[in-house]
Amino acid sequence: MFSKKVFVVTLGALISVGVAGCKNPKIKKNGGRTVKASIAEFDPNADFVLDLDKYGSESPDDYAMGLAFNQAFGGMDACVLNAKKSMGLGDSALLQGDVSVAVQLDPMTGTPSAVNATLPAKYARNSQLRDCIRDAVGGVEFPKYDGTPRVAEFSCELDAGAEIEEAW
Repeated sequence: MFSKKVFVVTLGALISVGVAGCKNPKIKKNGGRTVKASIAEFDPNADFVLDLDKYGSESPDDYAMGLAFNQAFGGMDACVLNAKKSMGLGDSALLQGDVSVAVQLDPMTGTPSAVNATLPAKYARNSQLRDCIRDAVGGVEFPKYDGTPRVAEFSCELDAGAEIEEAW
């Protein structure tokens, strides 16, 4: 059997690991949780200084960029379903409008360095939905290219998965 001292030390270690590893968002007074996206936003109007000797002259391929963005649809649909639940809507409800996404590309890695998402006016204040969509797009690996950092812009229906669900 284990000694009492070993048990206490082990229990203390497990509790400290659990506390350190837990991402506990702040709890609002109304019982909701504040969720922050794990990817940065960027100012599209900010000055951007380029070291032209650091980069090549290639541009990202538009078709390949579109295919990469399509990989975010599953995650974005999950965000919409979670938003419907938090708004008290059924799964069959439709969130009308388009979402616009701007992705700041890192040409060397293919991963977005920042993502902006603009929701339809009716849902513009829903930061949980916006941040979830930003995370879904931020998790996509875009094609690498030998060129300067760029901003790729995409637009699609906010609740695009509803059309697929209705077809089944």
